[in-house]
Amino acid sequence: MKYTFQDSTELPLQRDFIQDLNNFIEMAKKVLPLENSAIELSEEESEEISSLEARLEEIDSFSKDIQNYVDDRSKGAEDKEILECRNAVIDACTETANRGIKDITLRLEQIKRQSESGIYKIEMDLLNNLNPLFESSIYGARKAYYVSMKDLSLKGELKASFAGMEYTCDLVYAHEILSIREVYGELALPTWTKAGIFSKENKVKIINVSEYVITSMNYDGNKHIDVSFENKKGEQKFKVVSDNDTYQIYHNDFEITSDEKLLESLTVDNITGLVEDVRKYMEMFIKSQTLTHISLDGKDAVRNNEIFDCLKLIAEQYGDIVRESLEKGYVKNEITIKIEASDGTRTEKYITKEEAFDQLSELGSEGLELASILGVD
Repeated sequence: MKYTFQDSTELPLQRDFIQDLNNFIEMAKKVLPLENSAIELSEEESEEISSLEARLEEIDSFSKDIQNYVDDRSKGAEDKEILECRNAVIDACTETANRGIKDITLRLEQIKRQSESGIYKIEMDLLNNLNPLFESSIYGARKAYYVSMKDLSLKGELKASFAGMEYTCDLVYAHEILSIREVYGELALPTWTKAGIFSKENKVKIINVSEYVITSMNYDGNKHIDVSFENKKGEQKFKVVSDNDTYQIYHNDFEITSDEKLLESLTVDNITGLVEDVRKYMEMFIKSQTLTHISLDGKDAVRNNEIFDCLKLIAEQYGDIVRESLEKGYVKNEITIKIEASDGTRTEKYITKEEAFDQLSELGSEGLELASILGVD
């Protein structure tokens, strides 16, 4: 597919922007009410907790005042009856106050548990609803991938950043167990071995590692890539590290690339191909992606009710494309793109500013702000 504006200028990203824009609006209509309900729940909890904590302080203060008063009034008294009265008053006051404090404390704990449970459910709903957007529609995010074998299955984590916002996703890959052959093909690496009948001498040995199982892969989204793999018994381990197109290769704890003799037996093109295919695998062979965390300026955006602020950052990026589409379009107030299929078939997709504005305006002031940022107001 080829995506262009109406004047045939290519979109800055080759994506169906109209679909992404519609998805963004629909997602905003789901998550902003959820975030507002979390804010309301948090405010209600804070009010009730503040009220109960004030009662605790009042009971404690009143109890101490009574005890101090009785102590003062009975100071110097020697009559048995007065001292018994003093003790009875203090005991009764202490017992009643402690009982009240215990009941209120239990109520406080119950409110906090219920609130935490309610807020946690809302947070999970927020992440679930945001997942499709963060899966593929955050343009220009820098992404780093961390993949390792856990519980005999390949699992991954994506860490991405965009305009002060960071997010993390759990990844499930197409293979539970991945071999070098499956990700790249035939690969052999040189190492030293002891050989000889009467006297053992170091000789270069070429090890076919094609069936070795990958135990970890990492890509920082820039220049660093590393991949570790081992044989089935785990006794032969290799690691390939790429930084700025330079390579280090390790066999167990020994660096192969530091040995000039072994380098003569190494096919560098194979290492280049392996590194590139590892990168492609981490990016392209994701079976499922689950959003687990979003932070804004280093703070939990979901827990701190800052999802709306995150949406505004995304809207700014979308707004640039909206404005360019309107400038390069032929119909006033229509955001239009052209799509050319591989067989040459051409179609157009559009959404009017009025349609986008009407949907966002349903969200009140927050929706109107998003509409303004998108340029559809």
